[in-house]
Parts: sequence; C-alpha cells; structure tokens
Amino acid sequence: MSFYKNKSANIRISLTLVTALLVCVVAALAGTSLWLLSTTHNQHAHATATRAVLEQGKLITARIADQPIVRSASPDDPGWKQFSRLVNGLHTLENGLQYVSVTKDGVTVFHEQMTAIDEELPSTSSNSPTNLAGQITLSRRILKVGKETVPVVVFNSVFNGDDGKVRTVEIALRKDTVGREEETAATAIASMFKVSLATTLISFTICVILVVWMMQREIKREKIRREQEHFVFAGVLANGIAHDFRNPMSSLQLDIQMIEKAIARGEKDAPERISQLAKRAVNTMNRMDKVFKEFMYLSKPVSDNPVRINLNECIRESVEMLTANYEQAGVRIDQKIEKENIEVLADQTSIRRAIVNILTNALQFSKKGDTVSISISTSGHNALIDIADQGPGIAKSEHRKIFEMFVSTRPGGTGLGLFLAKTAIERAGGNIKVLDIQGGACFRITIPVAENR
Repeated sequence: MSFYKNKSANIRISLTLVTALLVCVVAALAGTSLWLLSTTHNQHAHATATRAVLEQGKLITARIADQPIVRSASPDDPGWKQFSRLVNGLHTLENGLQYVSVTKDGVTVFHEQMTAIDEELPSTSSNSPTNLAGQITLSRRILKVGKETVPVVVFNSVFNGDDGKVRTVEIALRKDTVGREEETAATAIASMFKVSLATTLISFTICVILVVWMMQREIKREKIRREQEHFVFAGVLANGIAHDFRNPMSSLQLDIQMIEKAIARGEKDAPERISQLAKRAVNTMNRMDKVFKEFMYLSKPVSDNPVRINLNECIRESVEMLTANYEQAGVRIDQKIEKENIEVLADQTSIRRAIVNILTNALQFSKKGDTVSISISTSGHNALIDIADQGPGIAKSEHRKIFEMFVSTRPGGTGLGLFLAKTAIERAGGNIKVLDIQGGACFRITIPVAENR
C-alpha cells in the first residue's frame, strides 16, 4: 500500500485515507457553496418580490388618485358605481388587494372591502408612515378577518382635489402578495438547486469510484512490483551464490584430489601434507559458510511495519559482515561514527541491505591498497550516511542513471545493487544521491531521524 510520509514528524498515513478525506472535504465545500448560493438567491428573490409589490402598490394608488371621480365628484355622484367596478377589476388582476378607501377632509366618501373585516388591530409598526415617493406613504397594519389575522401593507396618497379640499386615497395589499410574487422565482431556484445537488452528488460518486479503482489498481501494481523485485533479488542471490561459490568449490575439489593422491602414494611426509590440505579445505568450507550466511541475511523478507532502529549499530553490523571480503581484496574500510546514537524509523533489514549493497559496490571499484570510508552525521531532522571510495568515480551524466534497474558500469555487473539500495532507502522516506568529489565516488544516504519519545 502506498503511504504519505511526514518527514519532520515521521508519521505514516494511508494514502487511501488521505484521498477519501480530501474528497469528503471537497464534497462538503461544494454542498456548503450550493446551500449558500440557494440562500442568497432566495433572499434576492424575496427582496425583488418585495420591491415589485411596493412598486405595484404605489402604481395602483397613483392610478386611483388620478381618477376624475376621486378628485372632483361629490359622495352621491353616480360615477362611484363605475369606480367600484374599476376597483373590483383591479382586485381581479391583483387578488392581494384587501380594500380601497377614499376620504375627503377626513370623511370617507368611498370604501370597497374585498374581504369582510371584523376589526382592525393596532399597527405592528411603531414608526410613522414612511414617505416612499412624492405624496404616497407606506405603513403596516393587521386586520382581523373571521378568526384569522391578516397583515397588510397600506399605501396612502394625500393630495388636493379640484375644489381645493384634501383628498386621501388608501389601499391595502395583503402581505402574502410578496410570497406569491416570489413563489415562481423560489420554485425555479429550488429546481435549480436540486439539479445542481444531483449533478454534484453524481459527479462526486463517480470521483469516489474512480479514486477507489485507482487506489486498488495502485495496490495491485505495488504487489506485482514487489513480487517482481522479489524474483529479481532471488536471481541476484542465485547469481551471487554461483559466483562466490565457484572458486571455493574449485579449490575444495582440488584439495580433495590432492589428498587422494597423497594417500595413494603412501609417501613418508603424506600425513603432514594431508593435514595441510585438510586444514585448507576446512578454511575454504568456513569461507563458503560465511558467504552463505551473508546471502541468507540478504534474503530476509522486508517488513511493512517500520521500527526504531539504531543507525550507528546498523552500520557497524554491515561493515562487520563485509570485513572478510575487504581484507581479502586488500582494501581498508574506515568508519567515522558519532558516539551519540542516531535512530530512524525504517525496516532494519532494508537499511542493512542498502548499506551492504553500496559498500559492496565500492569494494568492486576499489583496487588493493585503497580505502573506503563510511561516516554518519545529522543535519536538521535528517541522518546523513556518506560512503566514499577511491575508485575511478562516476561521470556526472550517470549520477541518476546508475540507480535504474539493470544499469551497471562494471563489466559482468547485474545492475541491481544500487537499484535495490535506492528502493530500500526510499521506503524509509529517505533518498540517495551521488556527490561530486575528486578521486572516486561518494554516495550520500539521507533518512529522516525518528522523534524522541
């Protein structure tokens, strides 16, 4: 499984969990945005409907006040019947019209009630009527119709009639007219919100399915890659065993043949000669056993659960494992290890394998009398391991390429040692690179230091 690694805190978090959380956060943000957008549109629709009703009320009031019968006629003028039909026609067009009233010097000369009113309750507004446009003012009242209370918006227009006397036109629109006015817009907004929500849910569902599919595919690929790496490493072990056992086996076979010949001849010094050959055969067997144990160590499976390991001790053990090889090649190995223990979170087998591979690579490019140095230090939150040799060095153009699989600059090399070392280091959240130095090659391993508990 893939992991995200916080190098400063050394926290390993499942990439699947991180992806799922990110999808959930984005979905929550999208849902919140839709809700805010819907709320904003509803508020805008309500404000627009309110303005439309107010403009409509003002327009009706102005039209009624402009009627000749209102400006000049007396209360008993038969023209009021025609005016009453006009008011009822207005009610047909605007069924929110509650009543129309006309007064002359405070005396009501016309009053048309669309719905019977039992009584008029006190105004819900403690403020004086507000002048909206010219002589038309606005106020709010509550009327009692049967057992129900009906809030209304009252429009007043005060002006002088043709006879110079004060006229007042008053109309009332039911407050629910605003609700009816915005109902169409609210319905459209609700439909748009539902469509947007459905689209968002479908889109995120598809995204979740794709993410799950991609993660499962990545897990399968990682599993296949590890299996391939395992088979490749098994091939490396087989080749290494065949290579390292070939010469000792030939030497052992030769010693046994010489022992047989010495016994067959029956010479006087045969026992001494046989003893020398036997001791040499035993030494050869011991070397073979040590090489075999080394390969057995390298073949240990890698654990997916990192643990705190002492990097200083890991380096010492890796060096000790290769001491005999270095002595046989006449190459000196110089250790520069700090006294203070440096701990990292990693798989111990992987780190040892990486260090052994790099030390082996340095030995293969060293000649008799050379020195290979290995040092460990810290820089910030990272542990640094430098392994330098006095070989021919590495061309700058090859610094990245040498870590690729099956790439080797040594004749007969498998091209897997540095690749496996790089893989092991990266699994621990670190990296490996080649440094530019004079007279040889230097590999630097960087691994995040484990936090102190």
